[in-house]
Amino acid sequence: MRKTYVRVIFSSEGESPKQVIERMMRIGATPVGGDYDFEFSLSDDERIFDRIEKIHNALKGARVRYSITTRLDVGEEVHGSEGRRRIVHYFDQKPVEMKKAVYRAKLDRWKEMGLDVSEIEPLLEQNLEKFKEASKQFLRTHLDEMAEVKDKHPPENLMDGEILARIDESGKTLSQLVTDTGYSEDFVILSLGRLISAGSVRRVLRGSAEAFCLVPPPAPQLRKALVILPANSVEEARKRVYDAIPPEGISAKDLVKAARLPREQLARAIEALVADGRVKVSKDQKRAMYFRA
Repeated sequence: MRKTYVRVIFSSEGESPKQVIERMMRIGATPVGGDYDFEFSLSDDERIFDRIEKIHNALKGARVRYSITTRLDVGEEVHGSEGRRRIVHYFDQKPVEMKKAVYRAKLDRWKEMGLDVSEIEPLLEQNLEKFKEASKQFLRTHLDEMAEVKDKHPPENLMDGEILARIDESGKTLSQLVTDTGYSEDFVILSLGRLISAGSVRRVLRGSAEAFCLVPPPAPQLRKALVILPANSVEEARKRVYDAIPPEGISAKDLVKAARLPREQLARAIEALVADGRVKVSKDQKRAMYFRA
């Protein structure tokens, strides 16, 4: 449904609110509360410019100031590049033409993201309602293929982060995410595709419904404590150190792990092997390497 909203700023030098309401009701306005004071429903054949002219003429001489906002698809959500509802400025077009312009922009965006929209593009001119339903199904069908989509728009990264923050391991449905974030269904589906391809979210079926669950990060690997085995003799300690040194050499850190000796036994065994000429040490600024001589 197309609606035009009017916000009126009254003046103590102008007509009373009651008089202004009567003026507006004579041209079909409905008084409302909230962000606006009046609303009009637009027919598909009515141009917005014509409606604005009627409003202007109705308020002429009332000594009030007013502002006008026109929205398409109230209750269906028309969205801009950031996903949330926006106002579309095509004053010289009929509402149907405006809707088509918005959907053409959406198709261009999908093309830019690498999606082949040739199967639904003709419906935009043939049957607008069928196009709307087909476009939703199109995004659902291509959700698992979104790994191939390369979206380089920074605003999408912010959207993905916001949607990811709303998902937990128990899962959220598509309708819940739309309600929680205020983004359109199309934009949420595109974002979920990117999150699935990144391995952050997974899709699960629960009966006939589908949910999107957070993929928890892998648990950090716990370092196993090094088991130290003291040598029973000096000879055993030297043998274990010598046997732990591969032909290509070994760092001091890895030698501790391989020999599994107490540090004092390890130090004495290395010192003795170096003194005997069986092991040589190569040192640089960062580390020491041990080699068999």
